[in-house]
Amino acid sequence: MQRELVRLFEIERATVSIVIGSLVRKGLVEQIPDTADQRQKLLRLTPAGKALWDELPDLGFIHDAAFAGFSEDDINTTVRVLKAATQRLNERMKGERT
Repeated sequence: MQRELVRLFEIERATVSIVIGSLVRKGLVEQIPDTADQRQKLLRLTPAGKALWDELPDLGFIHDAAFAGFSEDDINTTVRVLKAATQRLNERMKGERT
């Protein structure tokens, strides 16, 4: 579901709409109305999108190189702290602009 991307990537709904719109125009993704709720849209790779996805290199080695030797708990804590710090900085920047 398109709305799940907002939650998953923790980005603005408008940003997701812009990115999805661009992928649709390029023919890489298609939007399909949900059968249960026509207001919701499902996303599906087109054949061109699947072909492009299949060409992407496996970047798993980056994860392995960066996080080898760290426990899942350590990684989860780091992610949580960085997300909280980013949120605080974003809120502070918003407050300074107003």
